[in-house]
Order: sequence, then structure tokens, then C-alpha cells
Amino acid sequence: MASRRSSRKRPSRTRRTRRASEAPTWRAAVIYARVSSRDQERGGFSIPAQQTLLRDYAAENGFEIVEEFVDIETAKRTGRGSFNKMVTFIRKRTVQRPTILVEKTDRLYRNLKDWVTIDGLGVEVHLVKEGALISDESRSSEKFMHGIKVLMAKNYVDNLSEEVRKGMNQKAAEGHWPSSAPIGYLNRREGGRSTIVPDPERAILIRNLFELYAAGTHSIKTLAGDAAEVGFKGKRGGKLHPSAIHNILRNPLYAGEFWWGGKLYESVDPVLVTRELWERVQERLDGFPDTRPAPRRFAYTGLLNCGHCGAAISAEIHKGKYIYYRCAQVCQKERYTREERLDELLAESVIRPLQVPPHVADWAIEALRGSREAIEREQKERIADARRRFERFRRLIDSAYEDKLEGRIDDDFFARKKDEWERKMYAAHEEEERLTRAGHKTLETGVQVLELVKSAYDRYILLNQAQRRQVLNVVLSNCTLAAGEVVPTYRKPFDILRELADAGNQEAPGSSDPGAVHPVWSG
Repeated sequence: MASRRSSRKRPSRTRRTRRASEAPTWRAAVIYARVSSRDQERGGFSIPAQQTLLRDYAAENGFEIVEEFVDIETAKRTGRGSFNKMVTFIRKRTVQRPTILVEKTDRLYRNLKDWVTIDGLGVEVHLVKEGALISDESRSSEKFMHGIKVLMAKNYVDNLSEEVRKGMNQKAAEGHWPSSAPIGYLNRREGGRSTIVPDPERAILIRNLFELYAAGTHSIKTLAGDAAEVGFKGKRGGKLHPSAIHNILRNPLYAGEFWWGGKLYESVDPVLVTRELWERVQERLDGFPDTRPAPRRFAYTGLLNCGHCGAAISAEIHKGKYIYYRCAQVCQKERYTREERLDELLAESVIRPLQVPPHVADWAIEALRGSREAIEREQKERIADARRRFERFRRLIDSAYEDKLEGRIDDDFFARKKDEWERKMYAAHEEEERLTRAGHKTLETGVQVLELVKSAYDRYILLNQAQRRQVLNVVLSNCTLAAGEVVPTYRKPFDILRELADAGNQEAPGSSDPGAVHPVWSG
């Protein structure tokens, strides 16, 4: 009985062993596919084609795909998102690490660091299109040839980068911004060439930032707040922070220059602000950097320079309450001036000379209003001329485009002439806008200014100190203090008003026409 029981048990163990040995075998694998850019992804031909190829290969060779990884970025740099996820995924599977299936070498890596990373995993890599298999058991000659392919792939991207840099440097030398368009511009590619053109929605907002900051009415922080209120956002749709505003105000490209490769180039691309406006903004940025703690504000600091050495006139407090001004370089030639005395000097030497005798101001106002028709006629003629120039250059571009399509001119000639004509179109458009903004309101502003200067000094001495400083900022271009005397240099048109005031004071005996004494005003 015992022998019979034992004979029954042996077949069952044999059957179980046979079934286990005949169980189907399979190997785990991961798929990795990559394209270099979003343009290739949108093309719809590369990623799907790679995935189909690798899935078919897995099915034919007994692989079970446990995960798929896709990258849409260049392989010349380390740190690709899905590549790193794949490496982490493989490292976590310590028992049986999956095989990597990839189309070819340059899809997996084009830099030596990633090659070393994959080699350190100790996994098989199947390069399907190349018909190659790389693993720890591969012959040295196979590994050597694979290394050569990696180096060739790296050399390809290095050479491509070198050619791109060479092309960008050449483009910069020709005066064109060679990279991605900064905010306020758009990249436009036509005729095989890429240029930047003003963004119709943001160019005017960029110009407003410069104008508001140059006027001294806004800080960088308040500009950022205003930008948020009007919906002015960055290139990626995010909020314009003060640091981004600062970078915009420091970028010389908007005024016709740009830095590239450590060199300053003159730009031939359209400008968004004038050079004068950009310089004024830089002066204010240099004088009031946001990174400094806010110092105590004295009434007239930053307004005067030393008449002896040209340094700034600074202020300091003596005995805890008396404010004195003197040369910041302490040149020993300029004594201290009390703020009360400086207040008097500015009123007498800057504002009083601007006060035009009432009968002279009335004469100038009458002459200005009498010239209204002539001024408006000239303005209309200039606006019409600007429009004609704009339309002429637009027609030239359209005509040249037709010539290019017909093969009468080549792409390079068309692109060069188109850039030139677009700059002239933009200049004509700017002139038309400026003349339109001026309009009859400019004439009325002139009348209002003349009305004010009839009593400039009398009005000035009624203002508080902060208001006086605002007036001085408007009328002065420069001012020096030397030997207790203030010497002003006026901004336009206050330099002309000073001459008008002098004309009134030099009027010839018995003459009722100021223009007879000072003929420049008869116009």
C-alpha cells in the first residue's frame, strides 16, 4: 500500500514541474521616443512613427512594454524631463530591469553624460533602426562603434550650434536683432529671413512705459501696477513684475541699439522710442535705482551742480535743523549756502527772468492766435505728406512682392528692400501720429503758458517748497551754483520765453510793437 501511494504521488509532481517549465517567457521593456522641437511635434510625423516602429519590434521579439517615455526637446543638454523619469523608473526595478527600445542612437542621447548614465544602468539597449544591441555582454568592438556614433551625434549638435551662432553673429553685424523678439516686438519670417516687427498691441504700451517713467510721475513699482490694470502681460501671459519693467527700460533695442556677443550694434529694425527719450529714462534710472534705500529728500538735491568742478550740489543738516547746500566733492571753492538763501536765489535768478511784461505777452498771444490758420494749414500739409510717404512705401513693398513671386527679383533683394521700406513706413506713421497729437491743443497750450508767465514770479512765490521744485524740474535743463550765484540753463521753450522777457525789458522808447525791438518774435 505504501508503495502504491508513493507511485501515485510522483506523477503529480512531474506534471506540475512540466507545466511550470513550459510556461511562456517574456521580457519587460520601455520605449523612449524623442523629437527636438514643438514644430516637429506639431508636424505629427516623428513621435507616432517612432512609437509604431518600437511597438511592432517589441511584439515581434517577445517584449512586453511596461512604460513609454516621450521627450520634446533637444538631446544636446542633460536633464530632459522624460529621460530622467525613465532612468528613475529603471533604477527602481532592481529584480529585472527592463530593456530600452529606441529608434536610433541620436534619439536617445547626443551628449556624453547621458551615455554614461545609461551605460551605468547595466541594461540592454536596442537601437531598432540601426539593428544594434548594446549591453554589458556586447563585444568591445560593438561598444567602440556605439561610442563613435554617440560622438558623431554630439558633433552634429555642436556643429549645428556653431553654425547657428555664426548666422546670428552675421545677422547682428547687419544690424538685425538675431534672437527671439523682446516684448513689444514680434518675430516674422519671410523670404527665408527672420526679422522683428512692432507688435501692434504692445508697442504703444512699451512707449507709454518709457514716457511715464521719463516724466518722473511713476516709479517702476507703480508702472508694474498700471501694467496689471490695463492687462499688459509678459510674452508668456504672466504678470509684468517690477524686475521685468526694469529690464524693458534698460533695453537699448527699443531706441535703435543692441548688445550682442559683448559688442554694441546699431539696429536697423524699427524703433519704439526715440533715442532722446531712452537717454532720459537711463538718467533717471541711474539717479534713482530701486535697489537703494530711500534717502531723506531735500528740496533741491539733484537740481544743481557746482559751478567750479561740475560735481553735484548736496545737502546736509547742521545742528539738527539747519539745511545747507555745497559741492559734494568738497572742492573748497564753494561755501555752504543755507536752504532759505538758495530758495531766494532760485526765485530771483530762475523764475523772475521768465516773467514777461504783460503787454509783451499779450502781443505774443495775439500774434500766435493770428497765425492759427497758417499753423493749421502747415500741419495739415505735413500730415498729408506723411500719409503719402506711408502709402508710397506700402505700394513699393506690394510691387516688390509681386516681382519676387514672378521671379524678377530674388528673396535676399526683396528682404533687404522690404526692411528698408518698412522702416521708412514706420517713420512716416510716427510723424503722422505726432502731428495729429499736436493739433490745435498745442497752440492753446502755448497761449496758456504765455498767460502764466505774465505773472510767473508772483505765482511762484505763493507755492510751497515741493511745488516750487516741480516747477524748477519743468523749466530747467541744468543749473549751477558758484560763489553764491545761480546760473540757469532753460529747457525749450522756456529759453525762448527768457528771450521774450528780455525783449519786453529792452523795448525802445516810444515803440508800441515789441516785434520792432526784437524782430525774432514778429514770426
